[in-house]
Amino acid sequence: MQRGILLFLCILALGRTAVIYKRCQVTRALNDKLLYDKRLTYLGDYFPKDYKMIVRYEEVLRCQNITSLINQGITVEELRYLWGIVNEDILIKIKEVLPDRHPSFGYITELLKIFKELLLDTITHQTEIIQDIMERLRKPDDTGPRKSVRPKALLDNCFRVLYALYEEECNLCNPSSRLMAL
Repeated sequence: MQRGILLFLCILALGRTAVIYKRCQVTRALNDKLLYDKRLTYLGDYFPKDYKMIVRYEEVLRCQNITSLINQGITVEELRYLWGIVNEDILIKIKEVLPDRHPSFGYITELLKIFKELLLDTITHQTEIIQDIMERLRKPDDTGPRKSVRPKALLDNCFRVLYALYEEECNLCNPSSRLMAL
């Protein structure tokens, strides 16, 4: 009986390790795609200087929003799910305004593929706070407060929150902190 329980716990631990390993591989690929030079090239240099998108307030997800939600008792898994959904929607909006031959079109398409893969491994259980945010995101585009934001700024936020949510579990390295240490 004890051997059976021990075997079950070992299999469970190995399964969890495999899921975390796969999630970290996908997260590292996303981290590499979101490095500053790529964000600057594809969403700064290739867009008109003053180009801004109109997005909902909830679609501007910053580290301070994440900290506030953690203080309200939201788990990291729920925050990862929310972050993934919000940024997938943002990428879809950016892709919709790009012509097929735009230099950033392929970059955005690759990011969307990575987000879809990352979202496969996230939870679906949500607290009331997350459900409320998701409902506001699902409302028609003509409702709710709006912000005018540059596409690069949206992905800058995406990168910072990625780092905050996955740094410890996936051993991410923030290139800017490495440069400051030198």
